[in-house]
Amino acid sequence: MSRRTVFELAGAAVAAGAIGGAYWLGNRETEREWEDLDGKPLQLLAARDDTANGQRRLLVDQWNAWHGDHPVEMVELSPIADLQYSAIHAALQSEDPDVDVVDLDIPWVAEFASAGRLEPLDGIDTGGFLERPLEAGRFEGELYALPFNTNVGMLYYRKHIDPESDPDYRNGVLTELEASSIRTWDDLRRTIGWILREDNGFTGGIAMQLASYEGFTVNVWEYLLANGIDVADDTGMIGFGPRSDAVGLLEDLWSDLWEPVRQNKWTVLPAAVQHNEDESLAAFQAGLTPFLRHWPQAIRTLESCEAFAAAGSDVPFEVGVVPMPGGVLGGGSLAVSAYSKRKNVSRALIEFLTGPTSQQLLFDRGGFAATRPEPYFDAMAQVASGVADGDCESIGGPRREAGAMYEALTGEGPGQRPEVDRYAQFSYAFRDELYGRLANDDAPDFSGLERRLERAVEGK
Repeated sequence: MSRRTVFELAGAAVAAGAIGGAYWLGNRETEREWEDLDGKPLQLLAARDDTANGQRRLLVDQWNAWHGDHPVEMVELSPIADLQYSAIHAALQSEDPDVDVVDLDIPWVAEFASAGRLEPLDGIDTGGFLERPLEAGRFEGELYALPFNTNVGMLYYRKHIDPESDPDYRNGVLTELEASSIRTWDDLRRTIGWILREDNGFTGGIAMQLASYEGFTVNVWEYLLANGIDVADDTGMIGFGPRSDAVGLLEDLWSDLWEPVRQNKWTVLPAAVQHNEDESLAAFQAGLTPFLRHWPQAIRTLESCEAFAAAGSDVPFEVGVVPMPGGVLGGGSLAVSAYSKRKNVSRALIEFLTGPTSQQLLFDRGGFAATRPEPYFDAMAQVASGVADGDCESIGGPRREAGAMYEALTGEGPGQRPEVDRYAQFSYAFRDELYGRLANDDAPDFSGLERRLERAVEGK
């Protein structure tokens, strides 16, 4: 081993001790004996690390430096939720003992817990988490997962910054107060209508994720919730009968996609039916729309120096963000496989990755939404006290969107996707039935939708 390598390892251990060690000295479950790994690291199946600087992997590195006898290998899965589900489902269904911890999209918790594939987290400390992300890890009252990162739909807009001029709807620029007044889809549609009536280069009002993947289910569900649809108290399901309010709203969504506000201008950018997160972000950056529906981490890209180089706007603005009407809760929660042979140390790993220090780092350095309140309060306090922003090269300083994120996560929202045992099957059926109808500019027929979804939930 080279001298340089020795110093690098020593530095990593010191850093981990300063950050992770204090946490563990006060919180390790001493009554649960950690298993001997026999030289074989724990295996964590996780979504691709999309944090700004690979902060998730850095947390794993900190754990490994501090707990050299109990290392973990993080296996990054596809960024596409459907492929993540397939990989985790295969590992758990095969009862693979080498998979110890899984990073679950929150609707999957109920499915895997009901099938007995997750280990209950009895007696684990749940103090200090935001209520809704924590509750998403429960099934029939029992806790199976702790929130690693949370997510919620956010609405990005062009924020007025020139104190010498008035905001001008013709250029799609809003004040913070105007944007904050958008609480429903009707509010958003009305604002979009005012903007698109002008000659301003926009071809759509809002960029969304309506390609045929999990994002489609999330975005359509948000649309329904933003329009005040009733949901079942126990499951969060929506009725899609032939003359239901939900079917009427789906027809409205089709109209927003395909009936122009004026020539060559639509409320929802029609290309959204081909867009995922990356493509919708690019459409907003290119100046095709004045609004974007996206997740909290998009702000890091949108604050970069060249974020709007392709937009060609002569109007000065910065990116603002407010809660998305109907915004749906997302995020990943960590669970222990029922087939792991190292359950105690796996529990400890989950506590470390979801603990206060880890959450602060994921929020400050990684750009993710934290599952605990302290990072939001810290950022809001810095903004209130006038702590300076970084420039667009470093994107430093306090996260000014912290207040909007905290409101989205703790206010009237966030909305929930259906809490059903077979959510993946439900989502597949939802997309199979709706995508072709909404992605086509022929007037859709939604007959038979309710029965198909019921059969998916029943496993038929």
